[in-house]
Amino acid sequence: EYLFFFFWVHWGLNAGGSIAWKNDDTNFAGSLTNENGGTLLVELDNSLLLTELHLGGYVRGRLNHRITTYAAAGPMLMYGSHEIENENVRGTSDASGDSVDIPQTDSSDTNVGYYLRAGIDFQIDDKQHLGLGIRYMGAELDFDQTVGTLDIKGPQYVLTFTTQL
Repeated sequence: EYLFFFFWVHWGLNAGGSIAWKNDDTNFAGSLTNENGGTLLVELDNSLLLTELHLGGYVRGRLNHRITTYAAAGPMLMYGSHEIENENVRGTSDASGDSVDIPQTDSSDTNVGYYLRAGIDFQIDDKQHLGLGIRYMGAELDFDQTVGTLDIKGPQYVLTFTTQL
């Protein structure tokens, strides 16, 4: 910890984790590339569960007596599980229009990725803080039994409330 007049800077390790779940219906259609032509209609009711643990370095600095900023970055371990609850895959190039079943209805993977985080905290009371932050994360998961490889990446916006007991 270094003191710069009214300012100070801390650094250390930032550890944490998160859990996210999404359930959605997916519909898409495309054309077939065989000699008969035709279309392909895919309807999936699927869910995605993601969990991650991260451990990286951080730096936090005080701008004045009520405002601090921080930044953190490091590796993360991500686990994902994809499940198809109801599927309908149909081609219209032949007269039957039969549905095709997807052989596997669930797939999971674990991989190492990264995260970056930055934010600002405002002291609103003696032992309470309100914060705004942005966190970017990236990892690649291979759900080879269902939908294939997914790049899990993008920003997360964070609103925090902290109190000391």
